[in-house]
Amino acid sequence: MSKLLYKTDYGKYYIGKCEEEIKRLKLKRKVQLIITSPPYPLNNKKQYGNLTGDEYLEWLSNLAPLFSEVLTENGSIVIELGNAWEKDRPVQSLLHLKSLMNFVENPLAKLRLCQEFVCYNPARLPSPAQWVTINRIRTIDSFTHVWWMSNSDSFY
Repeated sequence: MSKLLYKTDYGKYYIGKCEEEIKRLKLKRKVQLIITSPPYPLNNKKQYGNLTGDEYLEWLSNLAPLFSEVLTENGSIVIELGNAWEKDRPVQSLLHLKSLMNFVENPLAKLRLCQEFVCYNPARLPSPAQWVTINRIRTIDSFTHVWWMSNSDSFY
């Protein structure tokens, strides 16, 4: 179920499942900017029903055509993707990077990767806790990537 959280003369801010909201609002070629931070690809199930592994990869990839379809000709998508970790191992997973690649390279979306940014936050909680605070064999994961994409080369 969606909820209109905020509204100005310049736009509206909805909270809900993006797949449902975009279809419900009938926004084809009307959106200039999509900013999102989807749930991280965590290894353990959370109360909100997060996806893991290949389910996450497929879900994110399937958002690409939906997002692309609502963008104006020079519209942009900005996504913050959290880092992923291998289950029960002190090593990073490539899942978040594979998800990004599948999103950008989805043939139904025809997106371009405009630029990558790094969001640095040294005050982040220690994660994954098992390897950072208990076993103490990893440092705090103090950054995430922010990816800027567009339907065209004229994204300005």
